[in-house]
Amino acid sequence: MQFSRTNMRNPSLTTRCPLAAAASLTEDYNVSKLARLMGKSEKTVAAKLNNDYDTHHLNLFEAIQVTELTNDERILRAWAESREKVLFDKPGIGLTDDEFSDLLLMSQERAGHLAGIVRRAREDGVITDKEYSDIYAATVNQIETLLQIAAELKEQVREIVPSGGLDE
Repeated sequence: MQFSRTNMRNPSLTTRCPLAAAASLTEDYNVSKLARLMGKSEKTVAAKLNNDYDTHHLNLFEAIQVTELTNDERILRAWAESREKVLFDKPGIGLTDDEFSDLLLMSQERAGHLAGIVRRAREDGVITDKEYSDIYAATVNQIETLLQIAAELKEQVREIVPSGGLDE
């Protein structure tokens, strides 16, 4: 998950609200350069990224532009989070058989790691924010591994062709 370097004090709002996520971009990127690349004035872009302005609003096209120009997906991730969705990168494909075997073993290893984190977090009967953050990160890590396995297996799907002629 991408957070603003200076907005780590309150990451929950930045990660759940697309407008807060957009505003946090001004802390990590040069608004003047971004405005030039968008073909807009610096004042306009700064106002659109500032949630305190009622007269300027970032539209969908501009949100896409900002995401593409910065290669920063925090607006998209915050929007997904606000909609109770999770965003994952599509896994690449093309592992060798040995790499695929290692990936399967890694999946099991990560499942065990996740179980250990959950068990330790629940030992005292209270799960803290830090413990939940660790659980969430391990869960996402496990899901990404499983998505990689599924993508690799999808590439192995083949249609069964009858061995006889067309008469069968």
